Amino acid sequence: MASTSAARSKSSRSLAVKLLSVSAVAIACVLALTFLVVILQVRERTVAITLKQAEAEAEATAQAMSGKIDALSGATRSLAGLVERGIAAGKLDRAAITTMLPAQVEKFDLVFGAWIVDTEQGLDGKLGPKDDAVQGTNADGVFTPYWVRGASGLELMRPVVDRNAEYYRLAATSKRGAATEPYEEPSANNLLMMTVTQPIIIDGRLAAVTGLDVALGSLADSLKSERPFGEGRVYLLSGTGKWLAAPDAAQVMKEYAAEGTDQVKTALADGKTVTLNDVVGSDGGSVYRVVYPFDLPGLNARWAVAVDVPVAAVSSVVNEQTKILVIGGMFILAAVIGALLLAVRTFVQRPMASLLGDVGRMSEGQLEQPVAGQERSDEIGKVAVALEAFRYRLADGHRLEAANAEQRQLTESERRQAEAERARAAEEQRKVVEALGRGLANLSRGDLTSRITENFPPSYVELRDNFNDTMDSLERTILQLNQTVHSLNAGIGEISRSSDNLSRRTEQQAASLEETAAAMNEIAEQMHTSTRNAGEAASKVNEACSDADRSNAVVRKAITAMEGIEDSSRKVSQIIGVIDEIAFQTNLLALNAGVEAARAGEAGKGFAVVAQEVRELAQRSAQAAKEIKALISASSAQVQEGVSLVGETGSALTRIGEQILSVNKLIQDISASAREQSSGLQEINVAVNNMDQVTQQNAAMVEETTAAANLLNDEAHTLRDMVMRFSVSTSGETSHRRAA
Repeated sequence: MASTSAARSKSSRSLAVKLLSVSAVAIACVLALTFLVVILQVRERTVAITLKQAEAEAEATAQAMSGKIDALSGATRSLAGLVERGIAAGKLDRAAITTMLPAQVEKFDLVFGAWIVDTEQGLDGKLGPKDDAVQGTNADGVFTPYWVRGASGLELMRPVVDRNAEYYRLAATSKRGAATEPYEEPSANNLLMMTVTQPIIIDGRLAAVTGLDVALGSLADSLKSERPFGEGRVYLLSGTGKWLAAPDAAQVMKEYAAEGTDQVKTALADGKTVTLNDVVGSDGGSVYRVVYPFDLPGLNARWAVAVDVPVAAVSSVVNEQTKILVIGGMFILAAVIGALLLAVRTFVQRPMASLLGDVGRMSEGQLEQPVAGQERSDEIGKVAVALEAFRYRLADGHRLEAANAEQRQLTESERRQAEAERARAAEEQRKVVEALGRGLANLSRGDLTSRITENFPPSYVELRDNFNDTMDSLERTILQLNQTVHSLNAGIGEISRSSDNLSRRTEQQAASLEETAAAMNEIAEQMHTSTRNAGEAASKVNEACSDADRSNAVVRKAITAMEGIEDSSRKVSQIIGVIDEIAFQTNLLALNAGVEAARAGEAGKGFAVVAQEVRELAQRSAQAAKEIKALISASSAQVQEGVSLVGETGSALTRIGEQILSVNKLIQDISASAREQSSGLQEINVAVNNMDQVTQQNAAMVEETTAAANLLNDEAHTLRDMVMRFSVSTSGETSHRRAA
């Protein structure tokens, strides 16, 4: 008994363990797969966001670089423009230009030196004096002043020039601003530099090239201090792919030779950002490298900013998310397993142990105690109910076995008595069977007049009477059936003729309805076409109305723009008036200056010439201001006339829009009426089609009725032939009648 209980408990525990094991493994697999997908998605999104931010960092750095270089380029353009205007007007000479250059160096901390080199024809069409420091010429008479930062301040140098060198050739050939490739200057302790150059063009002729030598060390140092994402690095590449700010100082001005060399060259050529994966960073770790090319404004040159994003910075975020997911998953798995353990113990293990105990008692013959758990509505309850029924059957079997033994003895005694009774009854049955056999033989031949007249034992008298009554009833039934067959034949013939007539009329009606349905379909199609055409017309009118509204808006904008032009013209007229007054005052000042120069005598002759030129310039400015003012007045009058014409156009478009709206309303009313008529015709068409289908169904039913009537007629003839087989009595005689 104890071993049986232990086995049952072990079996129950084994089932619970299996359920828990399978559930835990399934949940763990689902959680693992879910976490894997989530982690991959988190990593992908994190990498994308980080690289996007790195690109933004690179763009900001590039804009800062471009701003600094653009300021230098602007200063060079301003100097070139000032020299061009001064030389063309005869106001500047070599000495004055030489004194202008130091301001360029002092203005910018990045500038190492400022210089000008004239062409072989000279700045003003001729070479200057040789070796003149004031005039800024070297020993060959070439105008080449070069102000550089020295130990004691700015120093003027007049070097020998090489017009085939890049700093001169780029601007001289293209006649546009240019920037040289960065280089290391040996005379300045290999200082990393670049040169920003600008051509000086006078009267369409290249007269000289001016430029600024820019020290790039401070730019590179500013990038070294940047730490994107905490441990990231920012570098700088030249247009030819050389390091300007490199991971290692030894790599400066060397070709880019790290991972993705071809991609970097392509990015510099196309100007498109590229991201390199699995690049070895300066600390030996793996990084993402974002290379962002950018153009130096107005210098026909392109550099690139490289931002290194440590893979560890991305992985740390992903690892943190992974840790949170794993810990949460472990808690979820533990909670689910605990709930499953409680559920299995409550709903499976305990009920199964109780059932196994009941089965054990039943197997040992203990059938007095009912099976527990029958009140449950689950499968355990169903098993308990089945076991309870089985217990009842086992108990009934024991009781029946005892009762059967007693019944067998009583049955044996009764059997012997019944044996004698059966022998007597068998003789009586033989006589009765012979009489019934003769009567049934006559019946099988169709003789319904046969009756049993022999004497039967009392127990069989009722059988004889029943047989005779049956023969009488059968004879009357056959007589009545014969009459019914005659009536049935007549009725079936009438039904067949009526069905034929109804079938013909139904076919005619179906044909008429089919023609009507076809006509209604054509009318409905025409109405649908009319409705569609009306809708298209309404759509076109709506488009015309929209075009009119847009034209009105354009007219209003044109009026506003012309009013703005008129207002601007008035303001320009006011400015021209101010210029006229300035010219007048300048003329007076020049006149006073001329008077003062005349008073100065010989010493003021040069100043008198300048004053005379200023007076002439002021007079020309006043005359030009008057002409511009007259042109602006004429333009204002034309603008006024244009405003009036555009206003009339707007009024006309407004009237056209109102008329289009009226037409649109009429067309919409027509379209709505057509849709209503089309809808009504469709409903009528559906009704006619339904009638056509019903009529066709009726025709089919009439045909089926006709066929059934014909079949019934054939069956009636068959029934008449069968009735003719029986012979019945007429006026006390046997007669063989056939149904007519």
